[in-house]
Amino acid sequence: MAVFATSVLCLGVQRCLRTPRPTALAAGVSVVFLLVMTALGGLGAVPWSARQMVVMYSFTWVGFTIGAIPSGRLLRDHLEAERRQPGSEAPAVPARYVVFMVMTVSLMLLLAYVLAV
Repeated sequence: MAVFATSVLCLGVQRCLRTPRPTALAAGVSVVFLLVMTALGGLGAVPWSARQMVVMYSFTWVGFTIGAIPSGRLLRDHLEAERRQPGSEAPAVPARYVVFMVMTVSLMLLLAYVLAV
């Protein structure tokens, strides 16, 4: 499940940004998050077990990737403009994209909690 979530995240980053460096960075950060969350669950630092933390990790990354789909083109356009002219103004992210991201991640975390209990 964690491998699937990391793969979905990396495929989403690759599709959105179309460069290998951010995809490798996303994979590295994702693995670090997984290790930290699993360690916290295993040590008992949080009220969930390591297995429940893996479920939460997986659902959170899939929710984040789904939530980022609408703003992918905007992000790609911004990075392209930044590459052409460093220091250019970033376009504002519409509020509906932010709301969609927050709602998607929240819903996925709720589903993860239900499945992990």
